[in-house]
Amino acid sequence: MRFVRRPLVAAAVYSSLYCSLFASLTAGCSLNAMTGDMMSAYTVEEMTPYLLESDDLGMACETGVSMGAYLMSFERVTDPPDKAAISTLVTAASCAQVEVWEAELASLRAIKAGVGADAQDARIRERRAHGVAAKRFYRAWRRVGAAYGAPGGACPELEEESDELTWLMGMLAGAQGIQHDRASGGMAGMPLDVPRKAARGILCLNNAKWWGVPRALSAAIWTSIPGAAPEGVDPWKVMAEATAVGISSGMRLAQVIEAQAIAAAGRTQQVRAAIVAHAKAIEARPAAGRFRLLDLNATLQVQVLSDRMWTEATGHRTPIGALGTFWDDEAGEVDDGLLEGLGGDEAPDQAAPTDGGDSAAQPQTSEEKQ
Repeated sequence: MRFVRRPLVAAAVYSSLYCSLFASLTAGCSLNAMTGDMMSAYTVEEMTPYLLESDDLGMACETGVSMGAYLMSFERVTDPPDKAAISTLVTAASCAQVEVWEAELASLRAIKAGVGADAQDARIRERRAHGVAAKRFYRAWRRVGAAYGAPGGACPELEEESDELTWLMGMLAGAQGIQHDRASGGMAGMPLDVPRKAARGILCLNNAKWWGVPRALSAAIWTSIPGAAPEGVDPWKVMAEATAVGISSGMRLAQVIEAQAIAAAGRTQQVRAAIVAHAKAIEARPAAGRFRLLDLNATLQVQVLSDRMWTEATGHRTPIGALGTFWDDEAGEVDDGLLEGLGGDEAPDQAAPTDGGDSAAQPQTSEEKQ
């Protein structure tokens, strides 16, 4: 099963043919405009699905960084590629997130080693990277408004599955962007009402079809804003239910949203439990299918939580193959053999894993299309 994606490509082709046939009579048609229309359609309907099915998070984010400015420059000569820009900016922001995480771990190592200058320098790098991530996410959020109308009000008409996915990415961009903006000291200048709008906007999507993410994200935002949850609703219970929906579908995005909310609330033991649960889930059912990259990104973000805890306790990140275990586990010892003879150097990075109504058909998350 693939995206139903021909309308955009067809429209771009017809536009190109029209310009080719009548360029001498029609103002505004140019080779650059035709190329831009084709690039925008291709990004939404071919490149994004290709990347989502891949297992290389680094290549996906670098694609956003390297191709983003080129793609969006076509708005100088044709219609703005708003839908294509959303996924491009979100993937570019994920590169900045990695820089944030690495700088944070460097700071924690320096603090543990008692090197104040290095800790301060790492914190400065972390804050700068937060600013870059916030700006990219905020640009993606604004593109959502340009493509579909401002989030937070009436639900837009999401005609294709690709539109639903783009809307999902946009709502996640708003929620993540505000977190990075706060951590940067407001470098992106995101309005404080973005989380509330994202919480309302995400509920325009079918919760079961999209792996419990709509309910999980809205509930996570409720926990961060006093009085935001509907009367009589327990957001933690909502998140737990959403996580169960995601795990049963083989897509763990809701699970990582819940884990991050728990971490933000300072519930250390529950964070541990969430990390263990995620490790068991991916062992039982590895990431696969046409949305594999999203599931791998969820694992990466759980790994970040684990790395933070490991680094604070031991001075190094989670050992390879040890996600879901901890340095002080009583049953069994974590194999730290890679550290022997290294004089206390940090362990290498854990390898990334290889790779509304609720009755709507669920997007494939396993190798159903074979």
